Amino acid sequence: MYYVPLWMLALCLPVSALAIYLGLRDTGISRGLLYFLTVALSPVLLLGTAFAAVVASTALSAALEEPAAPGAPAPQRQPSGEPTGRPAPPDRPEPTVAEETQPAASPSASPAASPSASASASANR
Repeated sequence: MYYVPLWMLALCLPVSALAIYLGLRDTGISRGLLYFLTVALSPVLLLGTAFAAVVASTALSAALEEPAAPGAPAPQRQPSGEPTGRPAPPDRPEPTVAEETQPAASPSASPAASPSASASASANR
Protein backbone atom coordinates (compact mmCIF):
# COMPACT_ATOMS: atom_id res chain seq x y z
CA MET A 1 0.00 0.00 0.00
CA TYR A 2 1.24 3.48 -0.80
CA TYR A 3 0.77 6.39 1.58
CA VAL A 4 0.93 10.05 0.60
CA PRO A 5 3.87 11.78 2.31
CA LEU A 6 2.98 14.43 4.86
CA TRP A 7 5.11 17.06 3.12
CA MET A 8 2.98 16.67 0.02
CA LEU A 9 -0.19 17.20 2.03
CA ALA A 10 1.41 20.24 3.70
CA LEU A 11 2.21 21.71 0.29
CA CYS A 12 -1.30 21.08 -1.06
CA LEU A 13 -3.09 22.57 1.94
CA PRO A 14 -2.37 26.22 1.01
CA VAL A 15 -3.51 25.50 -2.54
CA SER A 16 -6.74 24.08 -1.13
CA ALA A 17 -7.14 27.14 1.11
CA LEU A 18 -6.63 29.44 -1.87
CA ALA A 19 -9.27 27.56 -3.87
CA ILE A 20 -11.78 27.86 -1.00
CA TYR A 21 -10.98 31.55 -0.53
CA LEU A 22 -11.39 32.35 -4.23
CA GLY A 23 -14.61 30.36 -4.35
CA LEU A 24 -16.16 32.14 -1.36
CA ARG A 25 -14.73 35.62 -2.02
CA ASP A 26 -17.62 36.95 -4.10
CA THR A 27 -20.46 35.44 -2.06
CA GLY A 28 -21.04 38.59 0.01
CA ILE A 29 -20.12 37.16 3.42
CA SER A 30 -18.08 39.16 5.94
CA ARG A 31 -14.29 38.97 5.96
CA GLY A 32 -14.13 37.28 9.37
CA LEU A 33 -16.53 34.53 8.29
CA LEU A 34 -14.67 34.20 4.98
CA TYR A 35 -11.39 33.56 6.79
CA PHE A 36 -13.01 31.16 9.23
CA LEU A 37 -14.64 29.15 6.43
CA THR A 38 -11.38 29.13 4.48
CA VAL A 39 -9.51 27.64 7.45
CA ALA A 40 -12.29 25.18 8.26
CA LEU A 41 -13.08 23.97 4.74
CA SER A 42 -9.61 23.74 3.20
CA PRO A 43 -8.71 20.41 4.90
CA VAL A 44 -12.12 19.04 3.89
CA LEU A 45 -11.49 19.99 0.27
CA LEU A 46 -7.98 18.51 0.40
CA LEU A 47 -9.16 15.18 1.83
CA GLY A 48 -12.06 15.03 -0.62
CA THR A 49 -9.69 15.64 -3.52
CA ALA A 50 -7.27 12.97 -2.26
CA PHE A 51 -10.12 10.48 -1.88
CA ALA A 52 -11.37 11.24 -5.40
CA ALA A 53 -7.85 10.73 -6.75
CA VAL A 54 -7.56 7.33 -5.08
CA VAL A 55 -10.96 6.24 -6.41
CA ALA A 56 -10.14 7.44 -9.92
CA SER A 57 -6.75 5.73 -9.84
CA THR A 58 -8.30 2.45 -8.71
CA ALA A 59 -11.02 2.63 -11.37
CA LEU A 60 -8.51 3.39 -14.14
CA SER A 61 -6.22 0.61 -12.97
CA ALA A 62 -9.07 -1.90 -13.04
CA ALA A 63 -10.30 -0.66 -16.43
CA LEU A 64 -6.89 -0.75 -18.10
CA GLU A 65 -5.88 -4.15 -16.70
CA GLU A 66 -5.45 -6.81 -19.37
CA PRO A 67 -8.36 -9.25 -19.33
CA ALA A 68 -7.53 -12.92 -18.80
CA ALA A 69 -7.98 -15.32 -21.72
CA PRO A 70 -11.39 -17.04 -21.54
CA GLY A 71 -9.94 -20.59 -21.65
CA ALA A 72 -6.98 -20.00 -19.36
CA PRO A 73 -7.40 -20.45 -15.62
CA ALA A 74 -6.73 -17.49 -13.41
CA PRO A 75 -3.21 -17.49 -11.95
CA GLN A 76 -3.07 -18.44 -8.31
CA ARG A 77 -0.99 -16.44 -5.93
CA GLN A 78 1.10 -18.29 -3.40
CA PRO A 79 1.83 -16.84 0.02
CA SER A 80 5.26 -15.28 0.18
CA GLY A 81 6.27 -17.55 3.08
CA GLU A 82 6.08 -20.74 1.01
CA PRO A 83 8.90 -21.59 -1.34
CA THR A 84 7.91 -22.33 -4.90
CA GLY A 85 8.61 -25.63 -6.60
CA ARG A 86 8.39 -27.79 -3.48
CA PRO A 87 5.27 -29.77 -2.65
CA ALA A 88 3.38 -28.89 0.48
CA PRO A 89 4.05 -31.10 3.51
CA PRO A 90 1.41 -33.77 4.23
CA ASP A 91 -1.28 -33.05 6.77
CA ARG A 92 -0.23 -35.95 8.99
CA PRO A 93 3.34 -37.08 9.40
CA GLU A 94 4.05 -40.64 8.39
CA PRO A 95 4.55 -43.01 11.32
CA THR A 96 8.17 -43.81 11.94
CA VAL A 97 9.59 -46.98 13.46
CA ALA A 98 11.66 -46.30 16.54
CA GLU A 99 15.11 -47.74 16.17
CA GLU A 100 16.79 -49.20 19.21
CA THR A 101 20.21 -47.75 19.62
CA GLN A 102 22.94 -49.35 21.68
CA PRO A 103 25.92 -47.41 22.87
CA ALA A 104 28.88 -48.07 20.65
CA ALA A 105 32.07 -48.94 22.47
CA SER A 106 35.08 -47.25 21.08
CA PRO A 107 38.54 -48.74 21.60
CA SER A 108 39.93 -45.43 22.84
CA ALA A 109 37.26 -44.93 25.51
CA SER A 110 38.67 -44.34 28.95
CA PRO A 111 37.48 -46.45 31.91
CA ALA A 112 35.94 -43.38 33.48
CA ALA A 113 33.74 -42.83 30.42
CA SER A 114 31.13 -45.42 31.37
CA PRO A 115 30.01 -46.70 34.79
CA SER A 116 30.28 -50.36 33.81
CA ALA A 117 33.82 -49.93 32.55
CA SER A 118 34.94 -48.16 35.71
CA ALA A 119 33.31 -50.80 37.92
CA SER A 120 35.01 -53.64 36.08
CA ALA A 121 38.34 -51.79 36.10
CA SER A 122 38.22 -51.25 39.86
CA ALA A 123 37.21 -54.90 40.48
CA ASN A 124 40.23 -56.20 38.55
CA ARG A 125 42.72 -54.23 40.68
